[in-house]
Amino acid sequence: MKKFLSATFLAGMLLLPTTSFAAQNEIILPTVGAKTHEISVTEALQQRKSDRGFVEKDLTLAQTAKILWAANGINREDGKRVNPAGKGVYCVEVYAVTKEGIYLYEPARHKLKLIAEGDFRSVTTTGQSFVEKAAVNLVYVETPAVWEEMEKIPARDKQIFYANVMVGTMVQSVALAAESEGLGTCVRGSINREEFKKVAKLSDEKNILLAQSVGFIK
Repeated sequence: MKKFLSATFLAGMLLLPTTSFAAQNEIILPTVGAKTHEISVTEALQQRKSDRGFVEKDLTLAQTAKILWAANGINREDGKRVNPAGKGVYCVEVYAVTKEGIYLYEPARHKLKLIAEGDFRSVTTTGQSFVEKAAVNLVYVETPAVWEEMEKIPARDKQIFYANVMVGTMVQSVALAAESEGLGTCVRGSINREEFKKVAKLSDEKNILLAQSVGFIK
């Protein structure tokens, strides 16, 4: 656990519900409050690093909500999100993989939608054992179909460029949110892409970009 968390905050966390829920078809996440326990952005940046010493411990539901909101949540009344998007097109989806199942995060309703029940954390890697202990593994997936709504569709190489820029901001936002909760993160390119596509029921045109493990550390 990160040393900068106070004893009072740690005690309070023990009273919060965790995400050790049986797989549910739909999980409405709690609203992310502006005045939860926080550290400064500078402190979060100073603490940020790649962690691999995860322990088997569930996040609270509030922590899960905060992590997913940081990844792809809405922060304005006009529906725009925490992270920027090229041409204003949000072309990256976030899948949350826990020991209960694979969930798609839906920003508009701030909820998780069950895609597949079961522990598929090992599928989000190609052999990194620490991944199977992380409470949640986020998988960032490009969705080219969203560009079809534009009057002038960018060339495919531009679409990929915008997606890569977007996912870069997403993983850093998650890292900072995790630091503020005393959690560790690790961004990973090592993903069993073919197998994850199958178990997550992804259509052929979707492109798996990155994964990010999040959880408590030793």
